[in-house]
Amino acid sequence: MKIQIERGASYRVHAYEAASVTVARGEQTQAFDAPLVLQPDAAPLPWAVTEATPAMADFEALLAHKPELVIYGSGARLRFPGGPVMQMFHRHGVGFEAMDTFAACRTYNVLSHEGRRVLAALLIGPLGA
Repeated sequence: MKIQIERGASYRVHAYEAASVTVARGEQTQAFDAPLVLQPDAAPLPWAVTEATPAMADFEALLAHKPELVIYGSGARLRFPGGPVMQMFHRHGVGFEAMDTFAACRTYNVLSHEGRRVLAALLIGPLGA
């Protein structure tokens, strides 16, 4: 499915499929087929996740980016990371939402377009199945 938002954030989700997310900056696009960290004004980064259920350290590493909100895209279906992860973000004053990756892509585009310091941590590819 192609997602269209042409203004706002420098980096936005251009398209999402079960096995990949395409990120656009201006007219340039790049497809990713492995876990990804996406922010409005920073180049996409690989998210060093090795399991379909990320470890606490995987989520803690996201705090280094200083987001106001983290959107966790858990793959093809919604999988909550558990209370300790959500409490960790709360302790740091960072909002946290879990949703399937498709919903996370749409939500990221809306919030980044609004100028929010949002970070999308997306499971895609085999880990997002």
